Amino acid sequence: MIRGFIAASADGFVADNEGGVSWLEPFNDVDYGYDLFLSEIEAVVLGRVTYEQILSFESGWPYPGKRGFIVTSSALDIPFADVHTWHSGVPALAKELKQKGLNSWVVGGPKLQTAFIENDLLDRLELFVVPILLGDGIPLYRSTKAMRHLRLSETQVYGKGLVKLDYRIAL
Repeated sequence: MIRGFIAASADGFVADNEGGVSWLEPFNDVDYGYDLFLSEIEAVVLGRVTYEQILSFESGWPYPGKRGFIVTSSALDIPFADVHTWHSGVPALAKELKQKGLNSWVVGGPKLQTAFIENDLLDRLELFVVPILLGDGIPLYRSTKAMRHLRLSETQVYGKGLVKLDYRIAL
């Protein structure tokens, strides 16, 4: 299964105009099931920008024990075992993940998740709506090539008004 697990402001932004996510910090103490989610994941898929941003927050690879695929057209120096660049496109990567039976998380960002959605490759989307209006920033999803229907399978309310919408992608 290939999953999206992402947070957005109530007005639909994942980051401010500079790509910052400090507006999420007041919610760091909310237990929204991340540890359980991560325990189910075997591989993570990141775009180059998200990879570089995550490395600026953390010391070392933040997903120990998980295979990593960095989708990029550029060469990158990746100093972590079991983390590799992927240059062959999203459809080929999805095929690889499914052939290996890897429960995978498209960490992001929104451009990469949109590519998975546009190619009908995202099976599940867990969207966390954060009760903040940013007013402007990087949108959750830029327009997709065609309408996609989502089937809501579950909702959950967490502390501080954080809401999870758990969707299955309908083809």
